[in-house]
Order: sequence, then structure tokens, then C-alpha cells
Amino acid sequence: MMKPQSVSALSTFVNLGLGISKLVFGFLASSMALIADGIHSSLDVLSSFVTFLGLKTARKPVDEKHPYGYWKTESLAGFLVAILLGGSGIWILYEAILRIFDQEPVKLSSGAIAVVVISILVTESLARLKFYYGGKFRSLALVADAEHSRADALSSIGVLLGLCLVKYFNIADVIIALCIGVYILYQAFQIGKEITDSLLDVADKEVEERIKKICLSHKIEISQLKTRKIGTATFAEIKIKLPPKLKVEEVQRITDTLEERLLANIPELKQIVISIQAYQMTRTVVLPRLGKRIGELEGFEQIGPKKRGERIIIPLEKEEISPVFGGPKYLIVDKKDKNIVLKEVVKNPYFEKDSPHGARFAKAVRADRILTKQIGDNAKQNLENFGIEVEIIPEDKKLSDVLKEYENSSSN
Repeated sequence: MMKPQSVSALSTFVNLGLGISKLVFGFLASSMALIADGIHSSLDVLSSFVTFLGLKTARKPVDEKHPYGYWKTESLAGFLVAILLGGSGIWILYEAILRIFDQEPVKLSSGAIAVVVISILVTESLARLKFYYGGKFRSLALVADAEHSRADALSSIGVLLGLCLVKYFNIADVIIALCIGVYILYQAFQIGKEITDSLLDVADKEVEERIKKICLSHKIEISQLKTRKIGTATFAEIKIKLPPKLKVEEVQRITDTLEERLLANIPELKQIVISIQAYQMTRTVVLPRLGKRIGELEGFEQIGPKKRGERIIIPLEKEEISPVFGGPKYLIVDKKDKNIVLKEVVKNPYFEKDSPHGARFAKAVRADRILTKQIGDNAKQNLENFGIEVEIIPEDKKLSDVLKEYENSSSN
């Protein structure tokens, strides 16, 4: 199976060959429509390259400066493609209008017709390939590029028609060029509108409907649902109603099951914040006012070594403190009676490249405190609702210094 980046790279090289061929035969035949089509194909090269860069950048992992990832770069790439489309449409209209007042006879040739026919077949194939993978991976940039290729195929059909009619109707070539320009402007407007919505974090109504169906299948009532699109990713905040007499472990099971089902069935959903209306809390429904810390609660998922005292966890990267909270492994330190009784590095079994699940790991290992250089507001609130303290440490702090300070502190 091809990846979106591979499709975009293939399109770049194919359009380069088509664009050069159309321009060469367009100038030889003095066909404004074929020249316009050649410029359109040449712009496809640039738009495909921009799309490739956007797709590659969008899939970079989260970091300290971009805790929500780079998803919007794909939308920015698509927006640039829309601008290129609009610019080419305006230029084609301008040149076509000038040609009306300064007509030059079109020199029909079999080479020009052959180039146009090949272009129609190749660009339509590319458009279908991009639409397929753009829909499969929900890539706005690739879909925008597919629209560009489809516009190129349709404009080539118009050029072929114009070349066939030009011997009977001199202005046919110019009329076809005008139609191509108008069509390209229309496509640029449609693509630009969709991508602008994505950049403005509009609600994802399609995902909301799927969330509602999944909640309905689990007989869970939604009191509030908000989504926002960040590039190709969607983030959701859900408030659900549960009977107030449910035990904490039952609520935990319900919310965990709902979260797993939503993430498994809605691939574009990258982050979910679940609130329980009956308990007035965020995500996994344990408030400090319930009188228990997470380590004292029964019925929750538990991993890692047996807890032997106050437990802190520190995210690691290359044997040093990670610049972000979510990560593939953590140092677990237990302290009892002012002595370190456990020090162990534990892998995060929930870690995924785009969804680190650091908060879930912290709860599962029964952490009391987290020492981290950076953490998102939602994750911090989530953990504090569980009674887990979050301490932000300086960027330049080394792991050895943090451990030494903790060992010498007066806490148990």
C-alpha cells in the first residue's frame, strides 16, 4: 500500500514531464488553451511538491513547542495549493482575454493532440489515485492536490475539444482557455474554503455523529460534545451523564471502554477529554474530594512494580529527562521513611507516536507525583483530578540533580 507522501512524490515527477510537453507543443502550435494547460500542469509540480512537504511535516511527533503536533502544516500546504490554483486561473483568464484582441492562428499538429490525449489519461489516473489515498488517510492536502489533477484532466479535455474545433471556429481555442480559467478559480475557492475551516479549528460534524452512534450503542447519554479539527486530526471533548450511585471503579471501566472504542473506530480522533457530569470531574472521574488518592483506589488498571512508598515518575529520553511528559518510558522512584526503596525504568505500554498516553501510564503505575519539564493543560488537570501532583522542573535540570534533590527532601 502506498503512503500519501509516495503518491505526492509520484505526482510531482509525472506532472513535470506533462507540463514541459504541453508548453513545448503549445508554443509550437500557438495554442493559448494548450499553453494554459501546460502552465496548469507545471503548477501541479509545485503543488505536488508542497503537498509532499506538508504531509511529511504533519506526521512529525509532538515536541515541547508543539504539544498538539504538526497536523496544521498539512492544511497550510493545502491552502498554498489553493492559492497556486487561484493564481494560475487568473493568469489564464488574463492571457485568454488578451488573445481575443490579438488572435494568432493555431497550427494544429498530431504531436499536440497526442500530448493532450496522454495528459488526459495520466492526470485522471493520478487524480483517482490521490482521491483514494486522500480519503483513506483523510488528507486535506492530498485531496486538494487531487482536485488540482482533476482540474488538469478536465482542462485537457477542453483543450482537445478546442484543437478539434479550431479549424471551423477560430475563437474556439480562446473560449476553451477562458473556461479552463473559470473552472480553476472555482476549484481554488472550494478547496480554500474547506482548508480555511480546518485552519480555524471548526467542528468536525462527521466525527461528532460517529461519536454519538458509539455512545448510543453503549447506552451512554451525552450532555455536551465539542470537536475541533487540527489539520487531519480531530480533538474531542465529551461530557457524559452517568448515575451518581455508580462506584468509582465502574465509572472508570465505562470511561476507559468508551475511550478505547472511540479511538479504535475513529482513526482521525487523536485526543479525547471525557468529563462525567454526575461527578463533576475530568476524564476518569476521581476527585480529591472523594478522600482517596489513586494509589488507594481498587478496581483500576495497574502496571509496573509493586508500590513501596511515595511514588514519583519522571519521563525519560536517552537516559535523561524528556523535554515533554508523554513518552515511551519513565523512571519510577519509591521513597519510604526518607529512603529510596525502589528505582526502576518502566516502558509505557500505551505509548503511540501521535498519542503518548502519559497520563494513563501515571495512573496505572499509581504515581503520587510527576516531575516533568512540560505537560499540557488537559493532561495536568486530568492528573490533578486524581490527586496526582504535577511539578514542573527547569529545562536545564539534569536527572542526577533531580534525584539528589528528591533523596534529600523531607517528604516520605
